[in-house]
Amino acid sequence: MTSHLTGLRRCAFALAGIAAIGLFVTSAIAQSAPAPVGVWYSDAGETMVIGQTCQIEANGTVGAIGQCSWDPSSNGGILAIMNVNAYQPAPVYFNIVWIDDSSFSISGDVFHRRG
Repeated sequence: MTSHLTGLRRCAFALAGIAAIGLFVTSAIAQSAPAPVGVWYSDAGETMVIGQTCQIEANGTVGAIGQCSWDPSSNGGILAIMNVNAYQPAPVYFNIVWIDDSSFSISGDVFHRRG
């Protein structure tokens, strides 16, 4: 009888552990901010086009263009653009902080979703 109770305790403990891991994974997934895909503009006249390829323009001049990737955090993330608009391709990083569903900030500049 004792071994039967010990087995039940182990099973209950294992199930509780699996449930806790499931909650942790769900919580971690829920905290990942989405990538800012789309066309964005700032009050300073900058434009960002973000998709598989990204482009940044300031006053009509392309500053960076190339393949991009997104490393999410809880309230934004890091947008990396492999800029081919330079002597040699080089990564350019932008720390994006979401303000709401239609705007984010990069170093104090606020971008709004176009459309």
